[in-house]
Amino acid sequence: MTFSMPIRFLVFVFFLLAAAVPTARAQDVSNVDLLKAFAGVSLGSEYEKRTPRILKWETPVNVAVIGKGYPQLFEDLVVKQIADLAKETGHPVNLVYSEVMRREKRLSPNVSKIKINVLVFFAPKAELGALIEKNTKGAFKAADVEKYLKLGFCHGRMQIRKSGALKFAYAAVPAEMVSQVKYGNVMVDPKIFLRACVTEEISQIMGLINDVKGLKFSIFSDDSPHVDLTEADRWMLRMLYDPRMKAGMKPEQALPLAAKFLAVNRPGK
Repeated sequence: MTFSMPIRFLVFVFFLLAAAVPTARAQDVSNVDLLKAFAGVSLGSEYEKRTPRILKWETPVNVAVIGKGYPQLFEDLVVKQIADLAKETGHPVNLVYSEVMRREKRLSPNVSKIKINVLVFFAPKAELGALIEKNTKGAFKAADVEKYLKLGFCHGRMQIRKSGALKFAYAAVPAEMVSQVKYGNVMVDPKIFLRACVTEEISQIMGLINDVKGLKFSIFSDDSPHVDLTEADRWMLRMLYDPRMKAGMKPEQALPLAAKFLAVNRPGK
């Protein structure tokens, strides 16, 4: 049994300033604050009521980029973020298909046998709904995608096994983002806008699914000044993918493990 859930509806209004904001340093965040952040980001519930539990991948994450005519920057950002997540989590995360890889004949000979469980879509808003419904074989309906697109630019959704293990996920990036120079009354840099979207949506697909209001030292907050993973975010990924942290764990099981992890790996913080 699986179900889908929205990961995030991206709303940024600070991009002219964001590029100049230094990444939060790990030493500036105490273990107590980091543990609170982890509880909110991994176990909270931003858009739906659900039983708090750890969500994470137990199987390798095999990613495909779906879309035509997207800028090279988009694929470069996806490749970079996938490599970053694999490094921080120690979990297999690989890009196995994209139009660029197909065109350049860089696909694995056995690509048709690889189980792809994450799709990253790039297309005009008007086409995303039908594209997602088709490529997920109806698991995610076009009407739902269109509803989410009205709430913001990027979004993602996932299917979760009864155990808490992640089964399938997608992230949707509207093509209009690469030409967006104004968001509301604020001027934005399209390249930074795109970078922030790719970074957060793909990172949240790993299981850090919630945004927490006021979390200034993390990208996982609508009012955060960051467009890249901060050191605090990297620690949260490491906690989530510590081998002792199991999918489906409730807060009373997961948080003591997270606290012990920080005490051992960040002593005195």
